[in-house]
Amino acid sequence: MRISMDTYALSQKFGDFKAIEMMKEAGFDAVDFSYCYKQETKEVLGDGYREYAKRIREHLDKVGIVCNQAHAPFVSGTEFAKDASLSKETLIIRAIESASILGAENIVVHALLVPEGVDFEETNINYYKSLIPYCEKFGIRVAVENLFKRDFKRKSFAGLIGSPKELNRIVEKINSPYIVACVDVGHSALTGNEPEKFIEGVNKNILKALHVHDNGYTEDDHALPYTGKLNWEAIMEALKNKEYQGDLTFEIRKFTSNFPDELVAQALKFIVSVGKHLVSIYNK
Repeated sequence: MRISMDTYALSQKFGDFKAIEMMKEAGFDAVDFSYCYKQETKEVLGDGYREYAKRIREHLDKVGIVCNQAHAPFVSGTEFAKDASLSKETLIIRAIESASILGAENIVVHALLVPEGVDFEETNINYYKSLIPYCEKFGIRVAVENLFKRDFKRKSFAGLIGSPKELNRIVEKINSPYIVACVDVGHSALTGNEPEKFIEGVNKNILKALHVHDNGYTEDDHALPYTGKLNWEAIMEALKNKEYQGDLTFEIRKFTSNFPDELVAQALKFIVSVGKHLVSIYNK
């Protein structure tokens, strides 16, 4: 099981190229390349996106680290609700192609939010189906992630694809080897499902990716494991029982972003140590 982490926080501080170097030096096996919040970055997803992706791939190869997965930019509106292919140059499609150039096996693409009265599940099944031709063309899988809706009035969270049953149903209705599942353990905890139980409920054949982070059950903290309240021994045992064959990919941007620049390298090494400990539980 490779140890990986998303590049988001590091890229914000140091840029993509330096972030990759720092992750390699810290001992990560792979990087999860983040396109989140890069919609306005012309170099990454603008007209020169292919050239930029090739430069990143060359840098990955030079540094000696792989890109195992990626995260597409957040596009939550309904402009893609019918068919993403209606706009051939959408940010999502560009991110899929770019991630394939980097060598990513999976790219996480969030489900679309829909207005009241529109069927969420049907809309998103059609949406993910519309991405399959691009997955086939570029040789990469799209991963559907369990999400949440924040209820500000009640200061609570509700599931959006919030149960294993719903995640299984959506992916299996799509019925394509190019559409798989990513379990976000932190989101699971926020929406009333203990992560280990969520993992146990996801069908083995579709579970191909993880977002690993901790919280205290009240906020989407994206914290380092063991700094919140999740049961990491139980989570790793559930992955072992599920015979999960994917990577351990941290999504803990709030942890690394809090450190002064001069301490980030040490923080990254500690993250790797935590990852190795979690993998050791899996390997017992």
